[in-house]
Amino acid sequence: MRRDQQRSSLALQMGQETIYLLLAVALFSAILLGGYLVELNARPRPRDEPPIIVLPEAGGFSFSAGSAALSPAFEARLARQVVPRLRAMGRTYDATVIEVIGHTDDVPRQGGGRLPSNLDRTLVPLYLGAETAPPQASDNAGLGMARAVSVARFLRLAGLAEFTIVPLSAGPFLQPDDRTIAGGEARADAGRRRIEVRLRRKRG
Repeated sequence: MRRDQQRSSLALQMGQETIYLLLAVALFSAILLGGYLVELNARPRPRDEPPIIVLPEAGGFSFSAGSAALSPAFEARLARQVVPRLRAMGRTYDATVIEVIGHTDDVPRQGGGRLPSNLDRTLVPLYLGAETAPPQASDNAGLGMARAVSVARFLRLAGLAEFTIVPLSAGPFLQPDDRTIAGGEARADAGRRRIEVRLRRKRG
């Protein structure tokens, strides 16, 4: 009888140890799974879009009136604030295309159509790193493009050549909140004069 009791006690003890072991394994697995899910949720998903970097005139990213030349202060901000961020975002989102978009307000350029535009002759060589005559635009669409090219050129020469960098112009058409202009009287608006930098993956 005593031997049967000992066997029952031993079996009960082994059963309890097995339960404790299973509980420990389950708890450990739950901790590992929870950590993985937290990491998975923190990691951008393949369909996530990188955030847009806005370079507002009010934030020190300003051009002289009618000019596309980058000031030393503008270049310093690009090098310090934008280039490292683009490189990190490219790795995070597996993005290899940078779109640089120039935005203007809708005040007509002084001189209007009387200003000779040299953008066809200057923008491509300027983007590729050559020294050219200053880009001269006769309208806001051209001015937005010239400014986008100046920023794109700087990014290429600042060590982001592994990206495809595309300069674009939105001219006066988009508000900072992506609404299109509503028309009406043209007015100077520093909030609309900006450069936007967008990352995306290559198509296909």
